[in-house]
Amino acid sequence: MANAVPMNVLAAANAIDKSVQKYFLKESKPELQLKKYFNFRTTTDYYEKDAGVSGLSEASFTAENANIKKDVPIETYKKTYTQEQVDIEVPFTYLNWKFAIKKRDVTNIVSQIENSLNRKKERLSAERLINGFSATYSHQDLLSGNRTITITGGDSLEAFTTAHTREDGGTNMNNVVKCMRPLAVMSL
Repeated sequence: MANAVPMNVLAAANAIDKSVQKYFLKESKPELQLKKYFNFRTTTDYYEKDAGVSGLSEASFTAENANIKKDVPIETYKKTYTQEQVDIEVPFTYLNWKFAIKKRDVTNIVSQIENSLNRKKERLSAERLINGFSATYSHQDLLSGNRTITITGGDSLEAFTTAHTREDGGTNMNNVVKCMRPLAVMSL
């Protein structure tokens, strides 16, 4: 597909046919679901690095006048995220653009590019969940063949393993997952 022949007037014969009353772009617009399942942010940098501090474990009951249980946050692993180019091109001949696409006012055909990119984002996000028990998986790219994708975290382990060690070298974190919350003392 890299050397695809541009769409010409013969390939869009109905678009230049005056007897065709309406000419529509027939494609659904995918609704991005990945933002519901993943941390999502946009960036203009080629790569980003992050690290952080863990949250606290689950709070405990405390008897009256007893000492409040203590938990100390742990610095998390450093992780680098590198941007990768994902793209697609739609070639048109000048005649096709002028007499088919532009004349029929289906210039919104370029929105197909955004839809194509969104379908790729959704598929890659779903594959991360489907393959969460693996460190790598083979992604079957429809236009450029297979590609091995690594989905390990800062500790080089797969996402859904119970063998994640604590960042301070402590025991495996295979119990309740810690979440980030502000430090507070609260009575119930």
